[in-house]
Amino acid sequence: MKKFTAFLLAALMLFALAACGQQKADVQTTGGWKLTEDGALTEEAQSAFDKAMEGFVGVNYTPLALLGTQLVSGTNYCFLCEATVVYPDAQPYYAVVSVYQDLQGKAEILNIVAMDLGKIAESGTIEDSQPDGGALLGGWTVDRESYLEVPDGVMHLASQVVAGANHVVLCKGWNLCFVSADTQGKTEIVKTVPLDIAALSRNAGE
Repeated sequence: MKKFTAFLLAALMLFALAACGQQKADVQTTGGWKLTEDGALTEEAQSAFDKAMEGFVGVNYTPLALLGTQLVSGTNYCFLCEATVVYPDAQPYYAVVSVYQDLQGKAEILNIVAMDLGKIAESGTIEDSQPDGGALLGGWTVDRESYLEVPDGVMHLASQVVAGANHVVLCKGWNLCFVSADTQGKTEIVKTVPLDIAALSRNAGE
């Protein structure tokens, strides 16, 4: 009886561990996409991005973070990029760029969603919103040099000078965390806008 009880407890523990592992996996996927943990760019992802961008003109895109991957007949990649229109004194902004690489290594752009963080701050939603005239709405500026301690923060993206300052931080998940900092340095997350990479990566023709 004791052996049976011990066996039963061991089986229950294995079942619980398996369930926890499945729950963790589910959290890390969305729409068939597997989210990366810290946004680190892999050699394979960088290579696919470079191939897809060959011959692309008008805007320069620099990948900053790999947000996720999706296994299809080949691989889909989703990147957060810094974008700059090719003309003198153009101001940078951010964009989500999705790339598909087939099993033979050929890569192409699936979709590009430009992000004006000022418009996102106002609406609370992600839309294809390239900054007008190269400037972000509301006096926001691209700023990756600042440091701001935010739970699950990965990268400081932008700032806005007010009575104090407002900030946008890329947080794990992936989310845009809008943070207010007063003149005494006290910070508060005032808005969180999710980056739904399954939706943002959908081909515009679908």
